[in-house]
Amino acid sequence: MEWIPPKTITGSPAENERYLRRVRINNEFWRHIKNGEHIVFSAPRRVGKTSIMKDLEKNCPKGTIAVYHNIESDSTQKEFFKRLFNLLINSLDKHQKYLTKLDTWLKTKSLGEINTKGIKIEHRDLDYKDALLDLFEMLGKEDTRFVFFLDEFPDVIRSIERKEGNDAAIETLHTLRAIRHNEKLKNFTFVFAGSIGIHHVVVSLDRQKLINDLYPIHIEQLTTDEANDLITQLLDGATMQIGNAEKDYLLLKTDHLLPFYIQLMIDKCDFILHRKKSPDLNKNDIDTAFQIVIKEGRNFDDWESRLKRYLNPNDAKYCIGVLTRCAHKEPYSIQEVYNYSKVQVPITGYKELLDNVLEKDGYILNEDNRYRFLSPFLKEWWKNRHPEFEIEN
Repeated sequence: MEWIPPKTITGSPAENERYLRRVRINNEFWRHIKNGEHIVFSAPRRVGKTSIMKDLEKNCPKGTIAVYHNIESDSTQKEFFKRLFNLLINSLDKHQKYLTKLDTWLKTKSLGEINTKGIKIEHRDLDYKDALLDLFEMLGKEDTRFVFFLDEFPDVIRSIERKEGNDAAIETLHTLRAIRHNEKLKNFTFVFAGSIGIHHVVVSLDRQKLINDLYPIHIEQLTTDEANDLITQLLDGATMQIGNAEKDYLLLKTDHLLPFYIQLMIDKCDFILHRKKSPDLNKNDIDTAFQIVIKEGRNFDDWESRLKRYLNPNDAKYCIGVLTRCAHKEPYSIQEVYNYSKVQVPITGYKELLDNVLEKDGYILNEDNRYRFLSPFLKEWWKNRHPEFEIEN
């Protein structure tokens, strides 16, 4: 018998038949865009922000040009504004109505031309920020709406801060805010997202006012109905079979219903069944799949390393310590979290780290000032990773 695997994907963003569109999110997004809002996606890691943005880019309303890009590699102001400039130029290349205007603009500014080989930029020492603002102004008279989905934007601001200093990072935020508030550029929309919270990055620069105009769209876990629909979609045509009781048990085991974790579980369940040469899933198989996900660990290593990358050493040590205690002693009270910040790892601003890093990035959940891990997968992995810790007096 030919074994047909499910349509799971656990590395790259889910698209097409691997992606479950949440219509309510799409509708909310375009409603706020129509109202002239600029958006920040607020969601824990692994909730599927990138997949959602890619879907919005592909399925935008008539009269809209939407561009998605992961800009994580940009580490200077010049690189960032060059990226935006090229994204806009390339998006215009796909729309014939703008090519003549763009060609005229390029020649007038002595920047290049459009020929049979495409758009050619000839200016070697181009000030990309000024060129971008000038191009925005030229296109601001159009009735087309331009939507930029900028993934990993907080990483860029943090990289600019580290490479060029606080002033450069703040100036970049100032420029973007000025664009958003320019009455002549109302047809341009920015959408920001990232795997580290933008609020934490901006708070560290003490410039919260530079993003307080952004409208937050919160992306929550799947509903039970959506989770069931996703499983049905992934298993459509697959050899693996799952009954209603087993499906309920798989979702119970997953607990926090993020698409990524459901995909992981389906993938490992299929691996187990394929090895057994049996298409019917049972609860023991689901338990085994859960343990395989934890044991492999490759899907969770970055959860710890990113704290060390993005936070200063003492803040990272504090966050790792809180998570370790939470994994072994769940729930972990707000009083214990506070005491830990005063005695074991003295820091200031412990609540900001809890709210804007550990909670918003999807590590832990606050329930009546008692903290627990959002995901049982991450909790068990963390416990295995940190099996011992010093006991508080």
